[in-house]
Amino acid sequence: MSFNYEKHKGGHSEDSFWTSYSDLFLGLSTIFLLLYVVASLRTGTDALRGQIENQKLTMQVEELQHQLNMYESVKNDYLANQAPKDEAQEYQELMDKLTLLQEDAKSEKDKLVQQALENDKKAKALNKYQQMVRNVMNANKMAKAKIINRDDLIKDQDVTIDDQENQITDLNKDIAQKKQLIAQGEQQIAATEDKLQKRVAELKWAYKANKLNKAKFEKQMAQAKADANSHIARLSNANAQYNAQLQEANAQLGQTQSDLNKTKGLLAQKEGEARGLQGQLGEVKGKLGAVNSELMNTKGALAQTSGQLEAAKGELGQAKGQLGHLQGQVGNLKGELGNLKGKLGETEGQLAQARAEIEARKSVANEISKGFAKAGIKAEIDGQTGDVVLDFGQQYFDNDSDRLKREMKGVIEKAMPIYSRSLFGNPKISDKVSAVEIVGFASPTYQGRFIDPKSNNPADKEALKYNMDLSYRRAKSIFNYMLDDQNVKFDHQKQLMSLMKVSGRSFLEVMKVQNRGVATAAEFCKQNDCKKAQRVIIRFSMDQKK
Repeated sequence: MSFNYEKHKGGHSEDSFWTSYSDLFLGLSTIFLLLYVVASLRTGTDALRGQIENQKLTMQVEELQHQLNMYESVKNDYLANQAPKDEAQEYQELMDKLTLLQEDAKSEKDKLVQQALENDKKAKALNKYQQMVRNVMNANKMAKAKIINRDDLIKDQDVTIDDQENQITDLNKDIAQKKQLIAQGEQQIAATEDKLQKRVAELKWAYKANKLNKAKFEKQMAQAKADANSHIARLSNANAQYNAQLQEANAQLGQTQSDLNKTKGLLAQKEGEARGLQGQLGEVKGKLGAVNSELMNTKGALAQTSGQLEAAKGELGQAKGQLGHLQGQVGNLKGELGNLKGKLGETEGQLAQARAEIEARKSVANEISKGFAKAGIKAEIDGQTGDVVLDFGQQYFDNDSDRLKREMKGVIEKAMPIYSRSLFGNPKISDKVSAVEIVGFASPTYQGRFIDPKSNNPADKEALKYNMDLSYRRAKSIFNYMLDDQNVKFDHQKQLMSLMKVSGRSFLEVMKVQNRGVATAAEFCKQNDCKKAQRVIIRFSMDQKK
């Protein structure tokens, strides 16, 4: 059966037309709604992200401010409570001197500014007098029509000479300034090199004194050399520029001097012609004399003020030098304070680790004590270290034997599950356990007599070796019994056995000998408590770095 397209086309053409448009409008409205929702979500997400970033930045700023306050508090606490009296007094004196020098520097700066203003006024007055001189000369020459050509020529030559002399003076000043800048640059380069040598010596000393490891030493050495080389390079470039400018100024000076000599030669040629005009210039000279006198007075005052200004600059330079020296001392004190802060932080970290280990050991000891008491197991438990001394009573190893008795096996079967659960049941503690050691002991007797460990007798040494080996074999027999799953099974057994180790120790670790001058073992044990050597210690070690 096929679809009759013509039939459906004739009967539903109009309905299909409007239905298609309505579906199109519905689809477009849905799309625009989705776009609006997506845009709203994106705007809200961006705003939320910005708010979160602002909160993070605010927290960072608060944390930094807290650190600054903490460092300031540590500094004040160190100066108030830990620093020696002379060091605190020296620090306070340096801060007072810095404040005083800053005030002096500000006062000197104000004086120099005031003197500079006065010099500017005097320079303007000097320029005014010079202008008056030129005006008088111009008026006199204009009045002398007969010799106007010669006067004009002399005037031009005078002006040219004045300009050239002024140029020479300016060039000489510029050359002197460039030489001074070059000398200052060379001094700064020498000071930088000297500072670098001192810094290298300090780093080498710190490295030899083991205050710096090799990596820090090489890093700081490279940084110091890089900073010094960069500073020297900048100063060298500046000196090169000044040298280039100095050569250019010398060239200009030579050219100006040559022009001046030519002008003086031309002027000398005209001097013969000008002698006839001396009489007419007398009146002008008289007027100029008064102006020159006033001008010389102004120049003298200006020179005096310049001298005072140079002296003030010298004093200011000296004050800056003292200020720099004091700032260096303050920097050294701050460096020492930073080192003390670092050592204090390191010590506090070690103290916190030690406290954490002590608390962990107390917790394990408490759990073992509770478990042993509940199970009726007799043992000595060190509440500080967690060391456990198993009490086998009268059923300890036989003399000259490392074979476990049935009663001893029973104590081990009851004690080790409790010990393992107390040690490895807490993940915060079990992760830090690095080893569990079984320590065996033997009495200080051999073949019916006391063996003095300080004796140099070969027979006594052989007996001492035998007893030490017996101590180890007794500890190992306990380990071998625990290692066999058919003998005893308990929680965390594999974890415990993977960290287990055995050792034999001297009886002197657990008992004090009251009298060494006895002949028989029975007499020795009567005067000394030999039962203290008949024990097994189980102890654990912790690694705080985990």
